[in-house]
Amino acid sequence: MNDILQIGLPIKLKRIIFCSGFFSFLIFNELPAQTATINEETKTIKTYYFDEPDPVPILNENPKIYPYFKFEGYSHRDEDKVWKVVTLENDYIKLFVLPEVGGKVWGAIEKKTGEEFIYKNEVLKFRNIAMRGPWTSGGIEFNFGIIGHTPATATPVDYTIKENKDGSVSCIVGNIDLPSQTKWWVEINLQKDKAYFETKAYWYNPTPLNQSYYNWMTAAAKATNDLEFFFPGNMYLEHGGNAKSWPINEGKTDLSFYKNNNFGPHKSYHVVGDYKNFFGGYYHDTNFGFGHWSPYEEMPGQKLWLWALSRSGGIWEDLLTDTDGQYIEFQAGRLFNQYSPNNNVNPITQANFEPYVLDSWCEIWFPFKTIGGMVDASEYGVLNVEHSEHETFIGINALQHLNDSIIIHLNGKEIVNDILEMRPMDVFSKTIPSNPNDSIVVTLGNNKLKYASNPKGSLINRPFYPDTTLQISSSQKLYTAGWEALKYREYDKAHKHLSELIKLNPSHQEGLLKLAELEYRKTNYNNALSYTNKVLQMDTYNAEANYNAGIIYRAKNDYLNALECLGWAARSMKYRSVAYTQMAEIYIILKDYQQSKKYALQALQYNTINLNAKKVLLIISRKLNK
Repeated sequence: MNDILQIGLPIKLKRIIFCSGFFSFLIFNELPAQTATINEETKTIKTYYFDEPDPVPILNENPKIYPYFKFEGYSHRDEDKVWKVVTLENDYIKLFVLPEVGGKVWGAIEKKTGEEFIYKNEVLKFRNIAMRGPWTSGGIEFNFGIIGHTPATATPVDYTIKENKDGSVSCIVGNIDLPSQTKWWVEINLQKDKAYFETKAYWYNPTPLNQSYYNWMTAAAKATNDLEFFFPGNMYLEHGGNAKSWPINEGKTDLSFYKNNNFGPHKSYHVVGDYKNFFGGYYHDTNFGFGHWSPYEEMPGQKLWLWALSRSGGIWEDLLTDTDGQYIEFQAGRLFNQYSPNNNVNPITQANFEPYVLDSWCEIWFPFKTIGGMVDASEYGVLNVEHSEHETFIGINALQHLNDSIIIHLNGKEIVNDILEMRPMDVFSKTIPSNPNDSIVVTLGNNKLKYASNPKGSLINRPFYPDTTLQISSSQKLYTAGWEALKYREYDKAHKHLSELIKLNPSHQEGLLKLAELEYRKTNYNNALSYTNKVLQMDTYNAEANYNAGIIYRAKNDYLNALECLGWAARSMKYRSVAYTQMAEIYIILKDYQQSKKYALQALQYNTINLNAKKVLLIISRKLNK
């Protein structure tokens, strides 16, 4: 790549931009008018469809997703089928959404190069892969509920389109996960002046019970031998939670290059260990890349999925596409890995989705080009820094309009302090003389992008390996096994482990309360209350026991005792908002709307996005003709 600036002493140059392979001296006065558009239409797409719905629910094969059924028929002949397609477009990128195929993003392109930064499979070739069967590759798939491709991944979801006051456009898709009754929706938003699109996800548990928690946003990109992965971390987790070395594995192979994975079966790398907000990949032959950015605390999961590079993986190229070639998946998740319980001993467990909780998070998906890779990324741009024996290359691909300083320190000495004025997808690059051991810090604006050459500066200390010297009691083992099975919707297994626990330790309060929850799910309310009361006989102020008792009494239409127990549960911050909402709902049943409104407002004081409490207020307004 050509040098833009030859640096010796500190210098200042005005707005020098490297664009599309030539030098441009740019001084911007007025920006051209920019727009974002959204268009809903029908398109004819070559489709290999699915049919033969099994009239029997899937209880025998996979009870975790009851009451869904499976589809058993998959066509080997294509047909032209008409689908709804929503197209979002601005001056820089264009993307497509399929509301009738799970609401997935079908694909996305960078307009100037015509390159896809989200793989767009031109055929819809459904195959028996998802939990209820049909699944088709490409785009970005939204997975909520429990491990595996969501039951709604190939069927229509609710959707609407919007033109927003800020000039952006949105397609909002959503659905209900029937086994858990949780509700999700995703706003796919494109701003008029950004070279990325955003997905704003919302997921709500409207039930009074704990539910399984699983979310991964599964994006696809084309697979080629020149592809390099940029997944920050020093370890990867297997599905069972075992940690292994990344990117250099035990066999000294650099797994961050696609071509180096030409061994063994399909690959799942859940990369962990680095406090970074981005990941993605870069095609060195075409000088083009793709990426994902979200605050680490919102989306810490970064998974790389590869079909085997042997024929066992290549056959899926034939099964899932006609001419678009093989793909990889770069997935973003709310958890460290897609945990599948087994007998491995490690720190990874199931997560839990608490009652009346709404989770929300934002992510951006972007293209970048020319700069060779990335060491940092944000909503402002993509930064790459590459060191060689005698020099260091620095490249920036803007993702929005920038008018910011770029400051470079070499061994603590400021050598560059310049102003960059860039449009989205403009590229700046510079090469500076340096030695391999030199310390280099690059900063754009007020930490909009930043790089420091210390490779361990952002590694976290979280233990991903188990403590093999720790002696775990039999009671704790049974409780953990039972609680994990409950969160994984393996209710029979959960009941077996927890029952064994109570036989071993009849006073195990946590085990008794989880058994009570299982009995509540079966509508065995008397059994549920019996387990709960055993805990209350040991600890009358136990918050979880009082909450359990409250929802059990409510289910038995014993509203007096329900209100009494829920009032004690509300003393705990964990249960305060949900308990007050339960009380508000009971007072609606009792037609005491003043009390109902009081408790709904109290619930919102402690959880402003408690949707059940908001619904209570809506119902009260309707009842009072307001």
